[in-house]
Amino acid sequence: MGIIPIEVRGIEESAVCVPVLYIEQEPYLILIRRSRKLRRHPGQISFPGGLIEKDEGPLEAAVREMKEEIGIKDGCFQVLGQLSGTVTINSRVRITPFLVLLRCKEFHLSREEVEEIYFVALESFKSTKCVEIVMPNGNVTCRYPLKDLVVWGATARIISQSLSQIEQMLKEVRA
Repeated sequence: MGIIPIEVRGIEESAVCVPVLYIEQEPYLILIRRSRKLRRHPGQISFPGGLIEKDEGPLEAAVREMKEEIGIKDGCFQVLGQLSGTVTINSRVRITPFLVLLRCKEFHLSREEVEEIYFVALESFKSTKCVEIVMPNGNVTCRYPLKDLVVWGATARIISQSLSQIEQMLKEVRA
Protein backbone atom coordinates (compact mmCIF):
# COMPACT_ATOMS: atom_id res chain seq x y z
CA MET A 1 0.00 0.00 0.00
CA GLY A 2 1.41 3.40 -1.02
CA ILE A 3 1.60 6.50 1.10
CA ILE A 4 -1.29 8.85 0.51
CA PRO A 5 -0.21 12.50 0.76
CA ILE A 6 -2.27 14.61 3.10
CA GLU A 7 -3.14 18.05 1.79
CA VAL A 8 -2.81 20.72 4.41
CA ARG A 9 -5.31 23.42 3.61
CA GLY A 10 -4.92 27.01 4.65
CA ILE A 11 -1.13 27.06 4.91
CA GLU A 12 0.66 29.86 3.10
CA GLU A 13 4.35 29.72 2.23
CA SER A 14 6.86 32.28 3.42
CA ALA A 15 10.62 32.58 3.73
CA VAL A 16 13.00 34.53 5.96
CA CYS A 17 16.66 35.37 6.07
CA VAL A 18 18.44 34.69 9.35
CA PRO A 19 21.13 37.35 8.97
CA VAL A 20 24.39 37.02 10.88
CA LEU A 21 26.88 39.85 11.25
CA TYR A 22 30.24 39.52 12.96
CA ILE A 23 30.90 42.33 15.44
CA GLU A 24 34.33 42.25 17.10
CA GLN A 25 34.80 38.64 15.90
CA GLU A 26 31.52 37.47 17.49
CA PRO A 27 28.43 36.40 15.50
CA TYR A 28 25.25 38.40 16.05
CA LEU A 29 21.79 37.50 14.76
CA ILE A 30 19.86 40.39 13.28
CA LEU A 31 16.22 40.62 14.28
CA ILE A 32 13.60 43.22 13.48
CA ARG A 33 10.47 44.54 15.18
CA ARG A 34 7.71 44.47 12.61
CA SER A 35 5.75 47.69 12.19
CA ARG A 36 2.68 47.93 14.37
CA LYS A 37 0.82 49.10 11.24
CA LEU A 38 1.18 45.73 9.50
CA ARG A 39 -1.84 43.45 9.17
CA ARG A 40 0.09 40.26 10.06
CA HIS A 41 2.10 39.88 13.26
CA PRO A 42 2.26 43.64 14.00
CA GLY A 43 4.96 44.68 16.48
CA GLN A 44 6.45 41.20 16.73
CA ILE A 45 10.14 40.36 16.76
CA SER A 46 11.11 38.40 13.66
CA PHE A 47 13.67 37.86 10.94
CA PRO A 48 13.42 39.82 7.69
CA GLY A 49 11.11 37.93 5.35
CA GLY A 50 7.62 37.48 4.04
CA LEU A 51 5.22 35.59 1.83
CA ILE A 52 6.53 33.90 -1.28
CA GLU A 53 5.13 35.57 -4.39
CA LYS A 54 4.09 33.79 -7.59
CA ASP A 55 7.00 32.76 -9.79
CA GLU A 56 9.63 32.94 -7.04
CA GLY A 57 11.17 30.32 -4.82
CA PRO A 58 11.71 30.50 -1.06
CA LEU A 59 15.30 31.77 -1.30
CA GLU A 60 14.35 34.47 -3.82
CA ALA A 61 11.52 35.62 -1.53
CA ALA A 62 13.71 35.66 1.58
CA VAL A 63 16.46 37.69 -0.12
CA ARG A 64 13.95 40.08 -1.73
CA GLU A 65 12.32 40.74 1.63
CA MET A 66 15.67 41.21 3.41
CA LYS A 67 16.68 43.80 0.80
CA GLU A 68 13.31 45.58 1.10
CA GLU A 69 13.05 45.51 4.89
CA ILE A 70 16.59 46.24 6.08
CA GLY A 71 18.20 47.55 2.90
CA ILE A 72 20.95 44.99 2.39
CA LYS A 73 22.57 45.49 -1.01
CA ASP A 74 23.76 42.91 -3.55
CA GLY A 75 27.36 41.92 -2.87
CA CYS A 76 26.94 42.50 0.88
CA PHE A 77 25.77 39.01 1.83
CA GLN A 78 26.42 35.33 1.33
CA VAL A 79 23.67 32.71 1.64
CA LEU A 80 25.09 29.84 3.72
CA GLY A 81 22.17 27.43 3.52
CA GLN A 82 18.66 26.49 4.54
CA LEU A 83 17.76 26.02 8.22
CA SER A 84 14.98 24.11 10.01
CA GLY A 85 11.60 25.59 9.19
CA THR A 86 8.40 25.89 11.19
CA VAL A 87 4.72 26.83 10.85
CA THR A 88 3.23 29.78 12.68
CA ILE A 89 0.69 28.59 15.23
CA ASN A 90 -2.17 31.02 14.67
CA SER A 91 -1.80 32.30 11.10
CA ARG A 92 -0.73 28.90 9.66
CA VAL A 93 2.19 30.18 7.57
CA ARG A 94 5.02 27.77 6.78
CA ILE A 95 8.38 29.55 7.14
CA THR A 96 11.51 28.44 5.27
CA PRO A 97 14.59 30.12 6.81
CA PHE A 98 18.00 30.70 5.21
CA LEU A 99 21.18 31.57 7.08
CA VAL A 100 22.81 34.64 5.52
CA LEU A 101 26.23 36.04 6.41
CA LEU A 102 26.35 39.81 6.06
CA ARG A 103 29.57 41.42 4.85
CA CYS A 104 28.47 45.08 5.11
CA LYS A 105 27.31 47.03 8.14
CA GLU A 106 25.01 49.42 6.33
CA PHE A 107 21.26 49.14 6.91
CA HIS A 108 18.34 51.15 5.49
CA LEU A 109 15.12 50.19 7.26
CA SER A 110 11.80 50.30 5.44
CA ARG A 111 9.76 52.23 8.01
CA GLU A 112 6.55 50.89 6.45
CA GLU A 113 7.53 47.39 7.57
CA VAL A 114 10.22 47.70 10.26
CA GLU A 115 10.21 49.74 13.46
CA GLU A 116 13.52 48.63 14.95
CA ILE A 117 16.53 46.46 14.25
CA TYR A 118 18.28 44.40 16.93
CA PHE A 119 21.73 42.84 17.03
CA VAL A 120 21.71 39.90 19.44
CA ALA A 121 24.85 37.88 20.15
CA LEU A 122 24.46 34.26 19.08
CA GLU A 123 25.93 33.40 22.48
CA SER A 124 22.80 34.90 24.13
CA PHE A 125 20.66 32.22 22.51
CA LYS A 126 23.17 29.47 23.30
CA SER A 127 23.27 30.42 26.98
CA THR A 128 19.50 30.97 27.40
CA LYS A 129 16.96 28.17 27.28
CA CYS A 130 13.97 28.54 25.00
CA VAL A 131 11.28 28.37 27.68
CA GLU A 132 8.11 26.49 26.72
CA ILE A 133 4.90 28.52 26.89
CA VAL A 134 1.29 27.43 26.42
CA MET A 135 -0.86 29.83 24.42
CA PRO A 136 -4.45 30.62 25.53
CA ASN A 137 -5.71 28.28 22.76
CA GLY A 138 -3.60 25.41 24.14
CA ASN A 139 -0.89 25.49 21.47
CA VAL A 140 2.68 25.24 22.72
CA THR A 141 5.61 27.39 21.62
CA CYS A 142 8.69 28.80 23.32
CA ARG A 143 10.38 32.10 24.12
CA TYR A 144 13.86 33.40 24.83
CA PRO A 145 13.66 35.87 27.73
CA LEU A 146 16.73 37.97 26.94
CA LYS A 147 17.88 41.02 28.91
CA ASP A 148 16.11 43.71 26.85
CA LEU A 149 14.04 41.62 24.48
CA VAL A 150 11.71 38.64 24.39
CA VAL A 151 11.94 36.51 21.25
CA TRP A 152 9.07 34.05 21.01
CA GLY A 153 6.91 32.00 18.68
CA ALA A 154 8.08 30.97 15.23
CA THR A 155 11.24 33.11 15.44
CA ALA A 156 12.27 31.48 18.73
CA ARG A 157 11.50 28.01 17.36
CA ILE A 158 13.63 28.63 14.26
CA ILE A 159 16.54 29.72 16.47
CA SER A 160 16.08 26.86 18.92
CA GLN A 161 15.82 24.19 16.21
CA SER A 162 18.69 25.62 14.16
CA LEU A 163 21.34 26.66 16.72
CA SER A 164 23.71 23.76 16.06
CA GLN A 165 23.16 24.09 12.30
CA ILE A 166 23.96 27.83 12.47
CA GLU A 167 27.14 27.19 14.45
CA GLN A 168 28.27 24.51 11.99
CA MET A 169 27.60 26.64 8.91
CA LEU A 170 29.47 29.59 10.45
CA LYS A 171 32.45 27.36 11.33
CA GLU A 172 32.63 26.06 7.76
CA VAL A 173 32.60 29.54 6.23
CA ARG A 174 35.16 30.94 8.72
CA ALA A 175 37.56 27.99 8.29
